[in-house]
Amino acid sequence: MSKNKYLIVLAGMIMQLSIGSIYAYSKWIEPLSKELNWDAHDTKTGFSLAICFLGLTAAFMGKFAQKVGPTKAGLIATLFLTIGLLGSALAVKMGSIYLFYLTFGVLQGIGLGFGYIVPVYTVVKWFPDRPGTASGIIIMSFALGSLLASFLIGPLYTSMGLSGAFSTLGIGYGICMLLSALYLSDPIITTKNQYAHIDLTPKQIITDKRFIALWLLLFLNVCGGIAIISKAAILGEEVVGMSSTQATMFVAIIGLFNGLGRLFWSSISDKIGCWRTFMIFVGINAACFALIPTFSTNRISFQALTFIIIAGYGAGFATMPSFVKNIFGTEKYGQVLGYTLTAWSAAAFVGPLLLGLSTEITIFYLFAILLVIALFVGLWLKSLLLKLT
Repeated sequence: MSKNKYLIVLAGMIMQLSIGSIYAYSKWIEPLSKELNWDAHDTKTGFSLAICFLGLTAAFMGKFAQKVGPTKAGLIATLFLTIGLLGSALAVKMGSIYLFYLTFGVLQGIGLGFGYIVPVYTVVKWFPDRPGTASGIIIMSFALGSLLASFLIGPLYTSMGLSGAFSTLGIGYGICMLLSALYLSDPIITTKNQYAHIDLTPKQIITDKRFIALWLLLFLNVCGGIAIISKAAILGEEVVGMSSTQATMFVAIIGLFNGLGRLFWSSISDKIGCWRTFMIFVGINAACFALIPTFSTNRISFQALTFIIIAGYGAGFATMPSFVKNIFGTEKYGQVLGYTLTAWSAAAFVGPLLLGLSTEITIFYLFAILLVIALFVGLWLKSLLLKLT
């Protein structure tokens, strides 16, 4: 049956919107602390585990996902994410943080991994002439999922309790992802778009200097952004004195800028190239991180700088698929992208850990330094690419 490529995009967006709820995690911290007396540092481990297993799944199950096809891989994503959230409901009811780590972190993380890679791999195939824009639209939806979830978590918790909130989201997202998975499919192969898939060994990938440079670029760009996302609501309240309602809006707008940044910068990359795009938003983010300590006492300035940072953070994910595709080619794109996403896994632990090194806002200077290092990595990558031309 012939399928409409724009409905394929819609299906991919719905799946990404569902799994993007993980980025509203800071809204769970206060209820978990209030109801179960779990320390904020301990609860953040659940978030780090989820992102870690997202990246690991994307890296090591990407080939499997491509082999079984978008529908079956999407159904696997649905199963793991639903079980993860329903299991989280059981974990909080039992008061077991280790069960929470297993369900919310590991099981949901696997679901997130499949749910992340399947729409990206699939939709890009339907739009070979606009890979940056296509991946940007899909990955934008992941970010917007946090905006939606940030408005849902509070009311659900108030009306149903913590366990009820996890259960309701698990069932709701499960239904949405199920419908998406059943429609997703690869385009029919013709002589124009047919290509032979070439597998690389893990050693061939991780020893390639171009891959190392791409991995470092993504890792360094993610560290600061994911640190902010993991503690966004708390940062808003502690740094500039936001109320709980204002902090909720802060988290929601962060999700909006995460999504808009992905769409905007990925569209730019189709016009000026991935390398130039990366260097521009990394440079902007480095400056913003360096300015935050100076303007942290001004609520408007603090939020504006944060939103710019998050837009650039999201840009890294939206630009990376076409970046990898341009360097390694269509036939190796999926496999290399999967391994590149392990940088996300590593940053999910390193970023929040670095943020926790100090309660002073000056810790943001450290993230500025990391992005300056990223600029030098970008120059190294450019030199590697020039050698091959």
